[in-house]
Amino acid sequence: MACEMESSAIQLYTRALSLMEQLGRQDEALYDHLTLMRADEQEHLAQFRALGGKDGIAQERRVALAAAADNILFEGGLMGAARAGLLQDVEAMLRFAMLAEELSASKYREFASLATSPEAKEALERIAAEEDRHLSDLRSQG
Repeated sequence: MACEMESSAIQLYTRALSLMEQLGRQDEALYDHLTLMRADEQEHLAQFRALGGKDGIAQERRVALAAAADNILFEGGLMGAARAGLLQDVEAMLRFAMLAEELSASKYREFASLATSPEAKEALERIAAEEDRHLSDLRSQG
């Protein structure tokens, strides 16, 4: 689930960066912040994958997890957010990203409370703290 949440975050930041490029806004500080946050999310994904190893999850289960992860952040995932107008401009994406970071941090803490492995618990708590930092960074840009 955490891997799918991170994949969604990477897609969101990739989309936001692409929109900023289309608008000629890549020289703004926000562009740099989003670039760094996307790199952090990519690192989170790598850490979660390393914790699970080659998870051996069947493709059908992976699709179900992706759908569930998308719905944690917004009903219908990124496509639902786009239909609701949350990805139409940089400011709307920024607001959506703040919500996503806040919800991700909360969910990772919930997962950490259920983790049986000390390594998984520590990783989830550490990444939740990083998501809190992302939220703070986004708020300072807004």
